[in-house]
Amino acid sequence: MSRGRAAVASPHHAASRAGADVLRAGGTAVDAVVATNAMLGVVYPHMCGVGGDLFLLHHEARTGEATCLNASGPAPALATRAAFAARGLDAVPARGPLPVTVPGCVAGWEAALARFGSRPLGELLAPAIAAAEDGVEPTERLAGWIAGARELLAAAPLLRERFLGPAGRRLRQPELGRTLRAVATGGAEGFYRGAVADGIDAAMRAADGLLRREDLAAYAPEWVEPVRARHRELEVVVTPPNSQGVTALMMLNALELLGAERLAPGTAAHVEALAAAARAAYAERDAYVADPRFVPVPVERLVDPGAMRRALAAPAAVPARSTLDGDTVYLCAVDADGNACSAIQSLFQGFGSGFVAGDTGVLLHNRGHAFTLTEGAPNALEPGKRPLHTLMATLAYEDGRLRYVLGSMGGDAQPQIVVQLLDRMLRGESPQAAVDAPRTVHGRILGEGGGELVWAEEDVGPALAELEERGVRVEVVPARDERMGHAHAIALGPGGAVGAGADRRSDGAALLV
Repeated sequence: MSRGRAAVASPHHAASRAGADVLRAGGTAVDAVVATNAMLGVVYPHMCGVGGDLFLLHHEARTGEATCLNASGPAPALATRAAFAARGLDAVPARGPLPVTVPGCVAGWEAALARFGSRPLGELLAPAIAAAEDGVEPTERLAGWIAGARELLAAAPLLRERFLGPAGRRLRQPELGRTLRAVATGGAEGFYRGAVADGIDAAMRAADGLLRREDLAAYAPEWVEPVRARHRELEVVVTPPNSQGVTALMMLNALELLGAERLAPGTAAHVEALAAAARAAYAERDAYVADPRFVPVPVERLVDPGAMRRALAAPAAVPARSTLDGDTVYLCAVDADGNACSAIQSLFQGFGSGFVAGDTGVLLHNRGHAFTLTEGAPNALEPGKRPLHTLMATLAYEDGRLRYVLGSMGGDAQPQIVVQLLDRMLRGESPQAAVDAPRTVHGRILGEGGGELVWAEEDVGPALAELEERGVRVEVVPARDERMGHAHAIALGPGGAVGAGADRRSDGAALLV
């Protein structure tokens, strides 16, 4: 593992280069993350962009303080359960205008820069603006996502024109470039008010959507206290509810109780411990985690090891997840002064809602699909409420010193991937080796028969056959399968040296400066 004094990692090499250029010019970790994120919205438009949400954790080297910015948006004022019932719906649909909540990303950029940045927003967005207007060469992975979403993209004239042209054509997004220019000159005001907001409002009204200009104008991100818990020699810090970050802390508690650190990764016993930890932690998550402004979330109880001991002893709960999917970007940076930013940003499912707001070029997320319409449920839809978010970011400290900055794309499976990555680095593996290692994910099967299974990359090894002998249903996926998440990590050593790893399941790069 090569080492430097600053680093950035993301799932696309062009975005990582944009962030590295900022670090090289003396920018802060937040400066680098904003530049990287903006570029990702152009080169990975299926996974992220200004139409989505953002969470970030920041470590300030001068004070040692960890802070969290929750830039996830709420349901519109018109998004009542009655509004969906009147449309004959018993669930929030996955696509179209109805699952769109307020996108928090742009306001999050501005808030983070105001507190921890050193460069103007316009300067940081310039590379992304140029890429949107001049066009980029789609990677093989992006081309595959476009092919898989052909029906969704074909239904929207602008998306059809931009994404479904002749093979080999550069991907140009001039409408998005124009919106980014409005943000570059006007900041969050240029997105949540004025022409961009008017365009979103008009498109929503025309399509019987619920988001309005007033929802956008009222939005502000929130600085919140992260959630912390001990794991072995570390203090692990995660994004708090409405993020699912506490799920990773619960899994870590469970793994300690199960003695998983004594089990070799990839063995049947270790995979079964991971599955047991996930089963218990996700059951607790689904029962209690929601927007704490609307629902009391017993965070202290959830991260207490005693509670997890009881959860492990309880009858088997509904397993963690139903499908392998992940359409999010995780990115991280450490600057030359030792400040760090761990960030995650998303449109939720691939290409989000599939709804683009008029000629703004803003592809809006479908985060409202995560709500339930069941009255009384913690994550039940209410106007102004933020949904339970799969997005989570992580920092880890040892004796008060920042040691790891890490996270992963992967939908519901993000806590499972983060736990495996952290486990391997604690065993002495470099960030790149830990990111490269084979993964497993525990989940459930929908449809006829149901039941539990473990998804496993094919190079997990002999454990696969042993698991099946023990009666565990295993579904093998190819090694370095993108569906098993894009994880990235930065490790900080004594004296300020850093090492970084980017996931080869993505088009990413970890660059040292």
